[in-house]
Amino acid sequence: MGMRDGRLRRAGMAAAWLAGTALAGMQGAAAQGVTGLTVFGDSYADTGNVVRLSGQPLAFPYVNGRYSNGANFVDGLQAIYGLPASAVANYAVGGAQTGTGNVGSPLLPGLTQEVGAFLASGQRLGPGTVVAINIGGNDGIAAALTGLTTAQAPLLGRASAANAVGTIGQIIGAGARTIVFNGFTTLNGLPRVAASGNAAAADLFSRTYFDGLQAGLAPYAAAGTRIVLLDNGQIFQRIIADPGRYGFTNATAPCALVAACITAPKAVQNTYLSLDGVHLTEAGYLVLSRYMANALAAPNGIAAQAELGQIGTTSFAGALLQRLDAYRLFAPAPGEATGALGATGVAPLGASPSPLIVWGQGGYAGGSRATRGFATGYDYDSPSGTIGLEATPMPGVRFGFAFNYANPHANLRGGGGSIDVDSYGFAAYGSFTGTNLFADAVLAYGRHDYSVTRPGVIDPLTAATGGDSVAVAAKAGYLFDAFGPFRLGPIVGLTYATTRVGAYTERGDPVLTQSVGATGIESLVGRAGLQLRAAPFALAGLPVRAFVNVTAEHEFLDGGRTLVTSLTSTPLLPILTPLGRGARGTYGLVEAGLSADVTPGVSLTLTGGSTFARTGGDGYAVNGGLTVRF
Repeated sequence: MGMRDGRLRRAGMAAAWLAGTALAGMQGAAAQGVTGLTVFGDSYADTGNVVRLSGQPLAFPYVNGRYSNGANFVDGLQAIYGLPASAVANYAVGGAQTGTGNVGSPLLPGLTQEVGAFLASGQRLGPGTVVAINIGGNDGIAAALTGLTTAQAPLLGRASAANAVGTIGQIIGAGARTIVFNGFTTLNGLPRVAASGNAAAADLFSRTYFDGLQAGLAPYAAAGTRIVLLDNGQIFQRIIADPGRYGFTNATAPCALVAACITAPKAVQNTYLSLDGVHLTEAGYLVLSRYMANALAAPNGIAAQAELGQIGTTSFAGALLQRLDAYRLFAPAPGEATGALGATGVAPLGASPSPLIVWGQGGYAGGSRATRGFATGYDYDSPSGTIGLEATPMPGVRFGFAFNYANPHANLRGGGGSIDVDSYGFAAYGSFTGTNLFADAVLAYGRHDYSVTRPGVIDPLTAATGGDSVAVAAKAGYLFDAFGPFRLGPIVGLTYATTRVGAYTERGDPVLTQSVGATGIESLVGRAGLQLRAAPFALAGLPVRAFVNVTAEHEFLDGGRTLVTSLTSTPLLPILTPLGRGARGTYGLVEAGLSADVTPGVSLTLTGGSTFARTGGDGYAVNGGLTVRF
């Protein structure tokens, strides 16, 4: 009784784990823009084609026309991507080999005929269609079980790879842009092969086949087709090494050969990895589908890293420009020399030169970026602190240096991972204020240390890298006096920024880890609008200056670039991820701020700003500071 209760508890745990895995997959899939699934291959992928072609149902223990006790990986991918049945086209046939052969019957097709049937239909594969392929196992398993020698194995491996590559070339010619291929470097995770006594030959075939796939598919990958070649053999070996972590109690014995398993409910059967020694249980297939979806999504979260560095440095430069606006003091307009300021008895900031000004401020920024194409969207926030030294050698002239530390954090949409950044900024700035004219300029540099985490199938994948940014920002305006206690006039500005992020390699599950190439982004934003400034006034007995800017911002560069990654297990296959345009176009920005003189030597500031109607998501920032003059 106790043993049965324990088994049921483990079955319940496995079911819960599978539910969580499926949910995590569905959340992550939202960023990928998958609109269709087209499938080729063998019994791992067949969802009923053998039954349809033969007119005979599959024998026990298979159900629903699948070589499974339930779903297979195609069903898993369909669920992960939330696709209706009409969006899935499946040409896979149980028993198919890489050429024209089929181990089930000479009357059934191989991969060559499957693809031929697809091409004969006249269909084209759209950019949102994922092509899933599972082929090659029947070539190796059939040979290993019938006396394949170690001398023959490499020849067969190369021939099978050539067959598969040639056929995949036809699929790419029909428009395929994203392909996930289930390959293998070993077949000995399958109980039937492990027990065959021919493990060495099977492994030699597998390694040669996998290497041949890499080499043969490399030109297509370099030309831009996103090809993810997974090592299913290593997936099975990882499960066998620690089955409990994947929700299994047995990863080596076929469920069909264990009476207590094959006669039990499906939930208990799903605590086994293998159903019959070659095929998987539903639970095994769902793990496989999770690996496939994870590997496909992996490159899509890379875009956020350079964007975060860019946001951090341009926000630093923008905060300095806002501070200069808050402290700006024009020559008094007629009737302004007395009144509010005169009543306070406190000399206004900037009325006379100051040899040294020390200031500091704390800030908080946040915002979001929408998913676009292959770039996963994210939400971010960034607390920061800044200190600076400044001088006003003459009225209307101000220059200084500032150091900033910020800690941006971003959560990728759909549970796609997170990015933490330690950002160190350095800036030089200057300002001129005349009777009506003013101009400000900032040169900022940022050093960024990135810590990247994304979900794996079991353990998270992590990475660290560095990068830097440079931003140059300038702003000028002319304010008219003829508005009573207010000044109003046009302002214009320009900000250029460039960011680079270094290459890195992830740590974690070797089936999923990726190597990421160096990347970068450039931005050129122009602005034009109005500034409204109140004449200095008294608030709680303190002299206060305040301003509001409303501008139209235009991004002249679209942020388009191509990211280069690869799975560490397939270094010959670069995955080129094109990123479409970002926020190119016109959007709005509103900024406001004020400064208050607490004493003749101490002032407070509060500034902030927010974009609005920005394609791809808005951002905001607020900063509060203290200035001490000596």
